[in-house]
Amino acid sequence: MSNSFLNKKRTYNRFAHLCYQKKLIERAYDFLNCSIKNNVMICIGWIQPNDCKDNYKIKIEYVAGNEPKTTILLPKIVPSKEIHMYDDHSLCLHYPIDMKWSEQIKIYQYTVPWVGEWIIFYELYLINGGIWKGKESPTHIRQDEKNINVDIT
Repeated sequence: MSNSFLNKKRTYNRFAHLCYQKKLIERAYDFLNCSIKNNVMICIGWIQPNDCKDNYKIKIEYVAGNEPKTTILLPKIVPSKEIHMYDDHSLCLHYPIDMKWSEQIKIYQYTVPWVGEWIIFYELYLINGGIWKGKESPTHIRQDEKNINVDIT
């Protein structure tokens, strides 16, 4: 076997991968409606975790192989470092050192439950006087490291 063969990066059908992720999400969560356009899967829906007073409209944007970008659309929340929300209203849900994101990670198993957990911690934050009780990364939330998805055509 030649070295050039061994060093080639593995490729996969990105559209098929998006279809697979979409199917898994829609099978597990009937509150999310997903579509695929321009190599990006977008899922939008309303979620209300148990014992939370409000419904939250969320959007998950996913480019195959990248960490999903998850945004709270409603209710309007003022972004801040304390609540793990970037200026564009996307959430800080993942610490790359704990888990390297790849195309093998299933969004329905990680991202969607993390959003529910974030909402619970946000509502606790509102109740307990602005103290965040959720996990935090040691290098918490730099705007230049946020999860930005770029269309890869």
